[in-house]
Amino acid sequence: MNRRDAVVAMLALAIMPLAAWAERVFRIGVLIDAPESTQHTRLEAFRAGLQELGYIEGKNLSLSVRWNEGSSERLPDLADELLREKPDVLVAAPVFAAAAAYKRTRTVPIVMANGAGALQIGIVQSLAHPGGNVTGVTNQGEDLTQKQVELLKTIAPGISGIAFLTTGKSFIYEDQKRLAMQAAEVLKLRFFEARVETPADLEGLGSTCGKGGCQALLVAADPIIANWRAQVYEWAERLRLPAVYAFPGFAKEGGLIGYGANPEALFRRAATYVDKILKGAKPGDLPSEQPTKCELVVNLKAAKAIGITIPQSVLLRADEVIE
Repeated sequence: MNRRDAVVAMLALAIMPLAAWAERVFRIGVLIDAPESTQHTRLEAFRAGLQELGYIEGKNLSLSVRWNEGSSERLPDLADELLREKPDVLVAAPVFAAAAAYKRTRTVPIVMANGAGALQIGIVQSLAHPGGNVTGVTNQGEDLTQKQVELLKTIAPGISGIAFLTTGKSFIYEDQKRLAMQAAEVLKLRFFEARVETPADLEGLGSTCGKGGCQALLVAADPIIANWRAQVYEWAERLRLPAVYAFPGFAKEGGLIGYGANPEALFRRAATYVDKILKGAKPGDLPSEQPTKCELVVNLKAAKAIGITIPQSVLLRADEVIE
């Protein structure tokens, strides 16, 4: 074999794996802890992200999706269903879903598409160096809770206390509560924890919160409360409580102010992790990303309903204002 033939042979050997990769149909499982009716746009964003990277359903991509419709008890069984299909990557959101999948496998790569608390429950060793079979994106930046409390004080400068609405079951509950208390202390606001176990518990908080002197509401980044958000909007409006929610989309649905990472953008970003893993990267070597941009959405209809005027400074900062 002369030199030219040898070079051609080497190039052929190098190209063969790429060709085989291009012809392969990749199996992606998706597990989402939410009702499909309210969060289908997140899955659409993930699909769009995959398509931008060259993955087309029916051609080189098979996508199998499970929604638990807000019932956390179903997550283990749904994770088992997806794993029986032997996916190349399992995408899960929020961290509740990722944790359910993690309990079932230490070998299938798991990509978080949203949520927070992976570090707190130990499914990653650190955000910078996950170390195992889980990585992805998180919706919690270090100063997010502080900024949400500051927003409450800005839109309702006369308040002297805030309530922190939570179930106490979120993986980041302790951290979020601590940060909210610290922010309230800096602003000289009384802090009251309004813990609920069911939507019906909201009704009992009116008098309790009144005794605590809270005149505004910080709604925790809590997946369980997220499933009850319609009841929370109605309750906060009835009590005329200014409220800041941890997800910008909540203000579009009826909440007063939403401030946080855009979940659709995070799902779209999760597609890049899937792409890297399918091309050979190990999930434990891919740093888990925190959001670099948060969105502020203001609902002026909700403001009018509770009789407050949103300061112009907040409106000018807003990414979207609902008239």
